[in-house]
Amino acid sequence: MMSKILKDKPVMSNQHGALVMAFVPFLYGIFASHITLSHLWLGLSWLFIYFFSYPFMALFNRKNTQKYKKWAIIYAIISVILAIPLLYSNFAILQFAIPILPLVLIEIYYAKKKDERNLINDIAGILTFGIVGMASFYLSTGQYNVEVLIHPTLFFIAGTFYVKSIARERKNPLYLKLSIGSHILFGIGYLLLGYIPIAITYVFALLRAIIVPQLDWNIKKVGLSEFAIVLIFVIGLYFSV
Repeated sequence: MMSKILKDKPVMSNQHGALVMAFVPFLYGIFASHITLSHLWLGLSWLFIYFFSYPFMALFNRKNTQKYKKWAIIYAIISVILAIPLLYSNFAILQFAIPILPLVLIEIYYAKKKDERNLINDIAGILTFGIVGMASFYLSTGQYNVEVLIHPTLFFIAGTFYVKSIARERKNPLYLKLSIGSHILFGIGYLLLGYIPIAITYVFALLRAIIVPQLDWNIKKVGLSEFAIVLIFVIGLYFSV
């Protein structure tokens, strides 16, 4: 049984950018507090929850359900095992699952409709990442910090508009306007509120939102540029705490 599992190719999403996004709020929660051993277990458990989400959602809109069901179960079991030390030391961390559950229901709804790229579905995923960031902050402080949710959420929503403006909605001028407009609005907002490092990040992101749609870049180039922007954002978050 085990040898058969090891021979099978794991079912994983090829959306590497989403994986990076999933861990930005988690890291921000650490930046804004301090790292503990529990963060190791939260991070590893969260990683396998992320892996689990792809085959789990695929159960609602794919034909080969047995394959997806098997890997969803494997990832879920690994995640639960990794979470045991975390729950033993801080059982209250489970409270963050409560606001995540309705977001999961939204994602299931769009998975059933085979409309996973819907903007509302994207925002539900982004909010989930932010809540995990709040859990990361709570681990070492026992307190709630909504900024850990807000800053990455706003940045990734603006980024979602940008990605749609160069991909699925590239022929729809509304998304280019939303992309550029949201970057300008959020950037000015952070500048006025005194979050200078984050405001600087929006300058780089805005330039990308204006320039890249005019270039004939392939997916690899777009992905690398997006990784660079997210890295700059992480640095901005670090210096904003």
